[in-house]
Amino acid sequence: MLTHKLTCALATAGALLYLTPARAEDKKAGELAKAMMTAMGGADGWSRAHFVRYDFKVNAGGKTVVARSHLWDKYTGRYRIDGKNKEGQPTVVLFNSATKEGTAYVNGKKLEGAAAAKDVKDAYAAFINDMYWLAMPWKWMDQGVNLKYLGSRELHDKAYDVVQLTFGKVGLTPGDRYEAWVSPDSHLMEHWNYTLQSGNKGSWDWEYTTTGGIKLASNHKSADGKMSINMGTVKVMDSVPDAVFTDPSSPLPQ
Repeated sequence: MLTHKLTCALATAGALLYLTPARAEDKKAGELAKAMMTAMGGADGWSRAHFVRYDFKVNAGGKTVVARSHLWDKYTGRYRIDGKNKEGQPTVVLFNSATKEGTAYVNGKKLEGAAAAKDVKDAYAAFINDMYWLAMPWKWMDQGVNLKYLGSRELHDKAYDVVQLTFGKVGLTPGDRYEAWVSPDSHLMEHWNYTLQSGNKGSWDWEYTTTGGIKLASNHKSADGKMSINMGTVKVMDSVPDAVFTDPSSPLPQ
C-alpha cells in the first residue's frame, strides 16, 4: 500500500497535530485552506479530538486485500493497530506514535527480538499511511507544506478550485506532489490526485463523516473504479479503557 506523510508535527511531544502556518505561495491557496479547515470543524476542534478510532480496508477487484483497525490517543501518542498476518493469525501492535517504541503480539503471544522490532516498525508505517488517508485535509497548514493555487477546473460536471501541495524536508516522502480539488460549495477536498516521489500516481474521490464535531474521511474511491479504501465507522471519543493500550486481549471499542 502507498506510504504517505504525516509531517513533522507528529514528532512533537504528546503527538498532537498542531496546525502551524503553511508557506502558501499565493493568497488564494491560503484562503481556500482556511475555509476548508472551518468547514471541517476548525483547528480547535481537531486539536480537542482525544481518541480517534477508525479502520483501513482496501478493496480491489471485489476482494479485501488490506484490513486493519486503529485507535489513537492524540494527547499522549499511545497507539494500537489490530490486524492479521499473512498466515491469517490475529496481530496486535501497541506503540507510541512519537517515540516509535512498542510491543507486538501474534495470537496473543508477545514477540521478541527482530520479529518484534519489524512488526513495530511496520505498524508505525501503517499509522503514517492510514492516518493520512483519514486526515490529509487537516495537514495543509502544517509547517513545511507549500500551497499553490492552480485555478478552477471541471470534474464530475462540477467546478473545483485546485490547489497544489508540495513539501519541504518533512515527512517520509518529501518528493510527493499532490493536487487537491476543493468544492466551492462544500469547501471540502472532494478529489485528490497525487504523484509520489516513487513515480506512482493515483486519483481518488473522497467522502466524509462528522464525528466529535469534526470531519474525517469515511471512504475513498479510485477514479478508475477498481479500488476503494474504507475507513470503517470513524469515531472521535472522549474516553476509552486504558487497557486497550496495554493489554492485547482487551477489545477495541467499536
